[in-house]
Amino acid sequence: MPALPVGPVEDTGRDAAPGLSLGAGLTVPGPRSPVPAQAPSPARRAEIVELLWFDANALPRIRASWSDLILELDVEALDPRHDPPPNDAGSPKDHHHLSGVLTDGSRIEPSGVPQAILAAISEKGRFTPPLVLVEGELRFVFDELEALKATLAAVAPLAGMDRSLREAVDLACELLRSPYPEGATGAAATLIQQIKERLPPPDRSPAAARVESQAERLLLEQRRYQTRTLLGDTWIRALLGAGVQDALPVYLPKRLAPWLPMLPRLRVRLVAEAHLQQDHAESSRYALKALALGRVAALDEIQGGGP
Repeated sequence: MPALPVGPVEDTGRDAAPGLSLGAGLTVPGPRSPVPAQAPSPARRAEIVELLWFDANALPRIRASWSDLILELDVEALDPRHDPPPNDAGSPKDHHHLSGVLTDGSRIEPSGVPQAILAAISEKGRFTPPLVLVEGELRFVFDELEALKATLAAVAPLAGMDRSLREAVDLACELLRSPYPEGATGAAATLIQQIKERLPPPDRSPAAARVESQAERLLLEQRRYQTRTLLGDTWIRALLGAGVQDALPVYLPKRLAPWLPMLPRLRVRLVAEAHLQQDHAESSRYALKALALGRVAALDEIQGGGP
């Protein structure tokens, strides 16, 4: 994946070619050069971590927060297969450090974020959002109006066969034609639910059983993620953790959308700033601003031992 120059590239004895810029401070590892396949060693870890993206501007603070680990990583020889290949951008040492933090740093679950925030408050009440390394399931939330449009597209072949379903579809179309549909996101979610409730039973209509998956696929292909404007920028809003009430909102740079895996959810390790609540509509009192994103996968799944 592409990246943008992150300042002077450290001399590691290898040539590095520049990558594609996503905007200031956004760095995405580039396509990796082919590496001969090797049989997994029994000593390998049971899971792998793939560095998907990091904010180059946050590197000094990340290095300071994991200084002991960074010192250990500096002793290790750089691996040309992972740190990164010659056609990647940025410093090989940057990738080495970020990958090392994701794989070897002390991590917490989303439920541990409140304690990390409390620990960052000084005796005088001063607070600076601390950096945390969190692991959990990241779920992408789709824009409500875009989700309604995708649902309408998926149910269109069925709408003419059922009067009740057609009425729900007509109501949804009226909402989308209103002067300010952006202010009716709650109504959009309600209409989606009404449409789903009026679909024929799956055993009677295989097409009805595929409506939800078809709508989700449309949203993923078009990257219609929910966004929020806060913390000085526009962000993709995702949720980290189980459930809806207990999940933490995570804010990822909007420009990262084309580089995210086309999946509705994935297990991740996330280096993030732990903030206090940024949106009154959120049920959580805390929020995470992403600084680095790694995808986690079980080795047995890659070897064909899992779904």
